[in-house]
Amino acid sequence: MKLFRPHLFLTAIRMMETTITNHRGRWQGELKTTAQSIFNDIEQDCIELGLDASRASAKKIVNLLSKSDCSYEKFRELVVEIQERMIDEMSGPRFFSVSSQEANYYNNPREGWEKIIARFPDSVVDIEEARKCFAFSRYAAAVFHSVQVIEVGLIELGKFLQVVDPKSGWTAVAGALDKVIKKKHQDRTQFEQQNFAFLEQVRGTVEGLKNAWRNKISHTQGKLMLLTSDFNPEIAEEILYASRAFMRRLAEGLP
Repeated sequence: MKLFRPHLFLTAIRMMETTITNHRGRWQGELKTTAQSIFNDIEQDCIELGLDASRASAKKIVNLLSKSDCSYEKFRELVVEIQERMIDEMSGPRFFSVSSQEANYYNNPREGWEKIIARFPDSVVDIEEARKCFAFSRYAAAVFHSVQVIEVGLIELGKFLQVVDPKSGWTAVAGALDKVIKKKHQDRTQFEQQNFAFLEQVRGTVEGLKNAWRNKISHTQGKLMLLTSDFNPEIAEEILYASRAFMRRLAEGLP
């Protein structure tokens, strides 16, 4: 995926039209300086977008504008050339837009997850992919990666609870958590009593996860599995937030 800056191309188009319709055939005001700045940017964007022919024309314009005896007529000829090349080259690719919120998800995928990443560095790739997939409306993929993030936390929580189940995962860890919470105070071990407040809060975030993914995610055989690929943005975002709450509580409470 490549970044497309439509405002830059619109500015260039406006300049091209002004250049082509300027019948005086000479530089006016700061037009040359402005043109040099714009076509420098256009050249870089053409490189990013793979518009090779347009890039070649932009480069010729930049070189021409760098000369003190730059001919306005020659400049106009090159503007006509790049205009035609850009129309031809941009008729093939498809450009999609994202909202400002979605752009922030893509540009700052770690935002709000910094403490979690610091505590669970193995989760960083899935955190970034979950946010980027959400930005591009790939909601099932976003949920899939959020589940992978949760699995990282489950491993550490299982170690903390000393889960010995050979199929340690969601079912085993959640079961161990429930077992501790449901015990009477006097029946809890010293470890369980010392960490009860933390474990109770973690159980609350687990319930939040269950509510967010109801009928969407299965935890049969201890593993978290997607039951459907049909996720709307509201459900996907709710699961992302619930996943973050769960992981954040672990990051703050686990040793």
